[in-house]
Formats: sequence, C-alpha cells, structure tokens
Amino acid sequence: MKIKGSNVITYFSLFYIVLCLFCGIMGYLICKDKTTYCNTQITGLALKNPGHKACFIKEKKPKESIIEIWLDGSKSIQKKVLLNETIKSEEEIECERFPLGTDRYGRDLYSRLVIGLRYTLLVGFLSVMISILLGLILGSVSGYYGGKIDQLISFVINVFWSLPTVLLAFVILMVFGRNIGSIMIAIGLTMWGDMARLVRGQTMLARELNYVKAGRALGFSHFRIIFMHILPNIMGPVWIQISSNFGLAILLESGLSFLGLGLQPPIPTLGNILQEHYTLAYGDNIILALIPVIVLVLLIVSFHLVTQGLREYMDTKTKEAIGKA
Repeated sequence: MKIKGSNVITYFSLFYIVLCLFCGIMGYLICKDKTTYCNTQITGLALKNPGHKACFIKEKKPKESIIEIWLDGSKSIQKKVLLNETIKSEEEIECERFPLGTDRYGRDLYSRLVIGLRYTLLVGFLSVMISILLGLILGSVSGYYGGKIDQLISFVINVFWSLPTVLLAFVILMVFGRNIGSIMIAIGLTMWGDMARLVRGQTMLARELNYVKAGRALGFSHFRIIFMHILPNIMGPVWIQISSNFGLAILLESGLSFLGLGLQPPIPTLGNILQEHYTLAYGDNIILALIPVIVLVLLIVSFHLVTQGLREYMDTKTKEAIGKA
C-alpha cells in the first residue's frame, strides 16, 4: 500500500503538533534555563548564534521539587558569571551550549521558545474551549427550535461576525486588562460564530431525521434529544472546525502579542518573542530572527494541513457510506 504525498505531509504536520504539545507540557523540565519565564540574563552573551558554547563559574543551586519546577519554574535567581582568568580549578567551571542561541538580553532562546509554546498553546486551547462551548450550545438550540429563538441567536452571531477581530479583542483587553483570562475570552469570542453557524446548519438537517422524530415520539426531553442524540451524530464536521480554530487561535494570540496587546514580558509567548526578534533581520543576526518565525509558521500551517487531512478523511468515509448504501 503506497502512502500518498498528501498523507505524508499530514502525518508530518501531526508529528510537529504533537512535538510542540510535548514541549509545552514538559515545559521547564526540558529547558536549560529553569528559572521562572526563563528570564536569566547573562551579561556578555547577547545575540549569540545557535550552538554557541560558554563557561561559567559554578554556583550552588537550591533543591526544589520537580512538581514546583514543572509548574512555575525555579524560584531561585541565577546570577551566572562568565568564565574569567581568576578560575583555576576545573571543578569550579560549568559549560553550557545554547542550541538556538541567545536573545538581546543574553537569555537562552531555546528555553524561551519552549515556555512560549506552553503559554501560546494554553491560551489557544482555552480560547477554543470557549468557542466550542458557546458554538455548540447556541448553535444547537438555534437550529433545533427555529422561529424567534433562531432569529435572535442568528442576529447575535451576525453582530459578532461583523465586528473586526482585532478591534473586538482590543476593546475586551482594554476593559479587563492584558491577562491570560481576558485574552482567551477575547479570542474565543471572535471564533464562536463560525462554530455556531456550523452546528446550527447541521442541527437543522438532523432534526428532520428519523431518529430525532422517534425520540420525540418516545417522549424524550428536548435537552436529551439535542445533547444526547443530535450533537454526537454531527461531531464529524465539528472536529474539523475545532482543528481549524486551534490554528486561528494561535495566529490571533501571536498577532495580539506582537502588537503588545497579549501577555506582557517577561512572560514569553511566540508572539512577543517574534516581536523582540524581528528587527534582527535588518542586521547581521537574521538566523536569530528566523527561528521564532519558523516555529510559529510551522505550527499554524500544521494545524491547517491537519484540518485539510481530516476533511479529506471525512469526505472519503462519507462517500464509502453512500456507496455501500
């Protein structure tokens, strides 16, 4: 059995998403800089290229539990001193290599990107959950009942649909502040309309099918029919929309952070790391400028390609079911 080129690309995209999720979940445990937000600044190591090696005076590190480090990093402040001529004993020296180089403040870029992935994926996940919750509930209720309820919910959907994404997010962030809660609400409110439209249309089709009519005839409640029978049977297209929303949420979060409306430094996200590094492309550090761009673009494109793969898979299954019928 030959594997098609499109399948190879989809599998690679899925692998990259899983790799990013692994990095985000493991967080500080796989970082070289384990301090909170990976914010250890080293004088004299600014803008070093990937693979740079440096040696420091060895310092004693306090013992901390793995759980505390995994959740929020090490609370101890590390003041690393670059090796100088006063060091004579090898036992006093520790050397580190910076696989992706350092930023303008001498911070390890690899560690910043790992924690940036954690915060970006967290905001994206919570935003998608908000869009799913609103979209499934309002879309299914609108499609099932119809009439004035459908008109009212459709009007609300159209209002949110017509508002510019950045403007809506800007208003919410100015009112509630630039924190992770307001950011995920701002992004979630920009995406729930697409989900609600999809669920509404699928519900309107499903309510005319025999299993829904049988449920009504048996005296099942409307709540049971909607959430126990209709929604489980229309989740195929919904999963595709969820995958698409993940990519959109990451794009919106990165865009807001790039504009200074997202989580504020020193909290790293892919967007504010990109904002700190894009000016390096005008100098001699184009590699350092491209690294966060590559990580972010590959993540967004991977979600898009996985969405396309899911759509093709669902279309194939639908055609096979129709052929057997």
